[in-house]
Amino acid sequence: MNTLQLEKQWEKIGGAEEKSLSYLRIDGTCIPDLHIAVKGNNHRCLMLKLPKDYVTSFRGEDKENIRTSYSKKGNYILLELLDSYYNTLFNDLIISLYFKIKDISASNESTNTFISTINKWASFLEKSKNSKLPKEVVRGLYGELVILKEYLSETDTDKVNDILKSWTGPYDTSTDFMFDNLNVEVKTKSSNSSTVKISSEFQLDHEQGKELNLSVVSVDSDNKSTDTLDKEFNKIRDQILELNGDLSIITEALSQKNLFPSALKEYDDFKFTPVSVEVYDCDIEIHGKSFPRLKNSELSEELKKIRYEINLSGLDDFKTYQKDF
Repeated sequence: MNTLQLEKQWEKIGGAEEKSLSYLRIDGTCIPDLHIAVKGNNHRCLMLKLPKDYVTSFRGEDKENIRTSYSKKGNYILLELLDSYYNTLFNDLIISLYFKIKDISASNESTNTFISTINKWASFLEKSKNSKLPKEVVRGLYGELVILKEYLSETDTDKVNDILKSWTGPYDTSTDFMFDNLNVEVKTKSSNSSTVKISSEFQLDHEQGKELNLSVVSVDSDNKSTDTLDKEFNKIRDQILELNGDLSIITEALSQKNLFPSALKEYDDFKFTPVSVEVYDCDIEIHGKSFPRLKNSELSEELKKIRYEINLSGLDDFKTYQKDF
């Protein structure tokens, strides 16, 4: 199942008469009885038909751009999109849910997964009411997406969701990626600069049992730059769908910054050109010299909210990876 196939299914349904509901099974492969549907007001919907003897306590609710409901007569749960502006995002979320539940034969498990997922979607489809993020923050997120794209290009279907869950930067954790045995802090800088800014004493601190890497993304941002936050997200979205990953994981992460895929174009005036990615091992010693960093665990209690810069010139011995674009 992909976006093109799903759009062809929508075309087969067409419109629905007033106060009616037209629906079509999403395909012949999905084990749960999953349908796409259109209501008489031309709202796109997603329907999960439950077995005749299955009882659910779900009743649904109305939110800003989405409505969930339960039909006792038809014994189905319906997710209704109230704003066609979000049709593209709705398709992406449907495909993500499809791959999440298509092989689940137990009605209880597929129904619970369906309900928990559509409840998450309500927040994804809310319109951001906050002011736009500044360019510095957008550049940092862009750099993190560049690194996420690199990780996804090296993974497979079994591990794609673990990679997505490792991206913790939007949740304001101490480091931007957190794996089982490795933490990765990402810094995005101008290509003509040799320094990166460390915004707290926690960012390059040591966590017991884990290694620490500093990944530096160098970018240009001038009138020749063409890449944007929206374009980078779309590249990653294609990777996720190709790997049958859960798109809602990255969408939920972006929502922590009041960013939603349908609104990323609002930041198209911030353009970037990726130049390189460099990875530094912060744990090794070279000729008795350690990677320069301040650790909260080694500072006196009186020192708080520390910000500093690291000059990367002369630190090539600590560099373990470099990719030039």
